Amino acid sequence: MRALIGRTDGACRGNPGPASIGVALYDASRDGADHPSAQPDATISAAIGTTTNNVAEWKALISAIELAAELGASELKLLLDSKLVVEQLHGRWRVRDAKLAPLCDEARARLARFAAWSAVHVPREENHQADALANEGLDRALRGGPAWVVRRPDDRARARSAAAGNGLPDADDLSGAAATTLTVLGSGASRGVPRVGCRCEVCISKDVRNQRLRSSLLVEWRDPANETSRAVVIDPGMDLRQQALRSGISRLDGALITHIHVDHTGGIDELRTYTDAQEEVLDVGAAPETCTELLRRWEYAFDGRTAPGHGIPSLRLVEAAPHVRLGGRTFEAIPLVHGRRPAHGWRSGGFAYLTDVSAVSPASRERLLGLDTLIVSALRDLPHPTHQTVEEALALIVALGPRLAILTHLDHDLDYQDLSARLPDGVLAGFDGLAVSVEAR
Repeated sequence: MRALIGRTDGACRGNPGPASIGVALYDASRDGADHPSAQPDATISAAIGTTTNNVAEWKALISAIELAAELGASELKLLLDSKLVVEQLHGRWRVRDAKLAPLCDEARARLARFAAWSAVHVPREENHQADALANEGLDRALRGGPAWVVRRPDDRARARSAAAGNGLPDADDLSGAAATTLTVLGSGASRGVPRVGCRCEVCISKDVRNQRLRSSLLVEWRDPANETSRAVVIDPGMDLRQQALRSGISRLDGALITHIHVDHTGGIDELRTYTDAQEEVLDVGAAPETCTELLRRWEYAFDGRTAPGHGIPSLRLVEAAPHVRLGGRTFEAIPLVHGRRPAHGWRSGGFAYLTDVSAVSPASRERLLGLDTLIVSALRDLPHPTHQTVEEALALIVALGPRLAILTHLDHDLDYQDLSARLPDGVLAGFDGLAVSVEAR
């Protein structure tokens, strides 16, 4: 989509008060794409914390520009119901509010990267879709759901083409299935952000995207065999209860473990919520070395002595050699280098999740080609003995060539806005609640 049409809106309940943004992007080549009732090709619905309505308007605009660039647009036509934003963006009105000046500068700088752009004022009634998305984001967050939800266009054909010929296992697992949804439950490092007792700028930031629980991922899809929804959590860590409440995870079909460190396994006992409610044994997949450690540390959960529904987790270890099947879907364990502990990433179809990694061997890189979406850790900018830096993560992304990459396991050294501003197109800074779709192969 070389040319996109964008509609944005910022909402605020109180001024200042709880605020949110809505973004709707449309492929300009479609007939009627500029009509107010046209269906958007990509959207953002997000709560952004407490701020003013004008700040929310500008943040909605910046988010629209970011998403348009990520989708590869070279032209962007903005239809905005805020005359203030339109006039200030064009420089016809001065930006008198000190809080808005840097946001206006950022929007102009990002727009300058497009071959062509325009911004036109439209009546508010023509902007009902962006307005509805903004309210959806705030309502969802107030109910405890994810703060940010990003929906991208259907990319089934491209994902299928990218995966073809790469020897991916069980290509029929998801044949005819709806898109896989990946939700970043936590995007933080082992101590989370904010860190206890820390007063750095990121730890005291009001930007909700700087508030990071320990790294974890929810994988959801619809089983085409019986049209049931399936869900697997990767790394039930120390914050699993909070993440499950916030994202409304009412059912799980299994869990996957990348490695034994407690920030990735400390929520294993929380899995009893699901084994009790579902009255079934839950499969937990891990590489052989990690299985040995899990059995040693959580023997009571894996020994098979207690039936589901008796107050302790009823779990069954499934060794990845290198594949495991959970909820009828195949996942492949990808060996990673992470200090002295064995660690693995996980791949299924067109996506892979690599957290806590300092290096990826050539053999593992071969198993990661043809990805639609890659989620990979990037701890900080300074070198670390067991974790990639941002620069090293970006080099790995270039080598693997996914359509979309998301950085996770971010420490308090990295501010979301600063990090996002320096990432190339097609790479996103992760944050808690970020949801993306990966089309079935």
